[in-house]
Amino acid sequence: MKKSITWGIYVSLLYTIFGCSKDLGTYEYHDINEITISSLNSSYDMLFKTDTLRINPQLEFTMDNGDADRYTYEWKLVSNADFNTITKKGTIISNSKDLVYPVNALPGSYTLYLKVKDKETEVTWVGKTFLSITIESATGFMLIGEDDEGYVEVEMIAMGASDTTILKGLARDNGVPKMKGARDIIHTGVYPPRPTHARQWIIGQETAYYVDPVTFQTQPQNIFKNLLFATYELPTAIFPVEIAPRINRIAGNAVSSLNRVVITNTGDVFYADLGSSGGDYYGNPTNRLAGINTPTFECFPFIFNAPGLWSQYTVFDKENGRFVYASATALNVNLLSDRITDPFPWNQAEVNRTLKYGENTRNTDGGSSQGNSFALMENKDNKGLFIYKFYAYTIPQKRNFYTISSTHSAEINKSPYFAFASTRTALYFVQGSRLYAYDYAIGSEKIVLVKDFGDEITMIHSDIQTGSYVDLYVATYNQTTKGTLHKMVLQNNTNTIEMKEDESLKWTGLSKVKNMSWKNAPN
Repeated sequence: MKKSITWGIYVSLLYTIFGCSKDLGTYEYHDINEITISSLNSSYDMLFKTDTLRINPQLEFTMDNGDADRYTYEWKLVSNADFNTITKKGTIISNSKDLVYPVNALPGSYTLYLKVKDKETEVTWVGKTFLSITIESATGFMLIGEDDEGYVEVEMIAMGASDTTILKGLARDNGVPKMKGARDIIHTGVYPPRPTHARQWIIGQETAYYVDPVTFQTQPQNIFKNLLFATYELPTAIFPVEIAPRINRIAGNAVSSLNRVVITNTGDVFYADLGSSGGDYYGNPTNRLAGINTPTFECFPFIFNAPGLWSQYTVFDKENGRFVYASATALNVNLLSDRITDPFPWNQAEVNRTLKYGENTRNTDGGSSQGNSFALMENKDNKGLFIYKFYAYTIPQKRNFYTISSTHSAEINKSPYFAFASTRTALYFVQGSRLYAYDYAIGSEKIVLVKDFGDEITMIHSDIQTGSYVDLYVATYNQTTKGTLHKMVLQNNTNTIEMKEDESLKWTGLSKVKNMSWKNAPN
C-alpha cells in the first residue's frame, strides 16, 4: 500500500541582521513589522516522483494592516551536496505562501528556505527546514506502458523491506523528450566485480535510452549509437529491442558477467565483451556468415537462449527464413544442419514458415536443465500455426514439434499477445478482455478460457525471473480506473489448464502496461 505521511510542528526562524556603524548624530527610531514563521517541521522525508510536499506555514505579524499584497513569498530548495552558505544557490520551487510541491528533485539531502518579504519595510524574514528525498527503486517489477496519448510511461512496483510502493512518472522530465510507443524496459542484471557494466534501458517504438538505474534520469547522448564502434554503415537511429542474457533469479544477478548480445530495431545483432577493459561497447554486427565484410541479414527481434545458463544463442534470419546460431563471443553466426528424422527443419524455406513469436522458458523436457525455448511458427500461405521446442544452450537441439489445427490456429491468430508456460503444455493468448490457454499436448489439444477480465488486456507476461515458474502477469486497462496488473497462478491440475488469481497482489491506477521485467539492484 502507498505510504501516508503526517507532519508535526517545528519552528525555525532566521533573521536578516543589519550591521551598525558609529553613531554620528541623533536618529528617530521606529518599530518595524516583525514576522514569525511557524508550522515548519524540523525535516521532511519524501519519495522521488511519488510524494507531494505540502506545507501551510503559519505567519504572525506585529504590525500587519491586513493587506495580503504587502508580502512576497519564495520557497527555495538548496542541495546540501554543494551547499554554499553565502550564496545559497538553489532552485525556486514556488512563489506562493502555501507550498504544494510534487517531489521531482533528484534524490538527496536539501535545505528548504521560505523567504517572506515585507514590501513596505523591504525586510525579508526567513524560515528553513530540511528535506530528504529518496527513491525505493532497487527491488521490484519495472513496468513500461503508455498514457492516453500513446507516450511512454514508466512505473515501478517497488518492494521495500516493509512496504510496497508504486513509483509513477519515472519517464517524465527525465532529461530527454517524451517517447512514443512503449516496447520494453530492461535491467541487465548486476555483477558486483563489474558494477559499471549494468545497464537499465527504456525502449520505445522509435528510440531507446539507457538511464540512471536509481532515478531513471538520462541524457540525449545515452543512446546505443554512442556505444557502437563498427566499420559497417549503420543508421543513426539504431537502438536495442532485445538484450540477452536476462536476469534469471530474484537476487537480480546477471546470468553472464562476460558477454552481452543485442538485437536492434534494424534487425542487426551485436555482442559486447564485458570482460575486456572496454566494457559495454559493440563492434561490427554478427548477423552474417563468416568472411570479411560479408553482407548482413535482418533478424527477428528475439534471442533464443537457455535462461538458466549463458553459452550460445540462436536467432531467426528473416530474409532467408532460417534459424542460425553463434557462441557468445562469435563475430558471425553459423548455419544449422537438418536430419531427415528431425521433428522440424531449421531452414524454413522448404516448409514455407516464418517466426511469429519466440520465448525462453524454464521448461526442462528432454533433459534441458537450463530451460527450453519455444518458437510459434506460421505458414505464410494459410496462416496455420506450429510450435517448435528446442534447447538453445549450446548448438540448439530439437526437442519436439506440435501442429496446431486450422480451427485452433484461426482463434490463436486473433491474439496480439502470447506467452508460454514453463511447467505445462500451455500457450497463453488473448482476445479482447479474455485470457485463453491452448493446451498443445499431443492428443489432448484444446482451448481453455482462463478468465474474462472485463477490461481490455494490454499485456501477458510469464515470469521466470523471480524463481516462480507458474506465475503469469496480466495487464488490463479501461479509461475510468486506468491500468491494473493481475497475478495469475497456474494450478497443479493435470486434467486441464487451471489458473487462479492472487487477489493479494493486484495493482491499480497504472498506465496502459505493455511490458515488464524484474530488477534487484542498487545500480
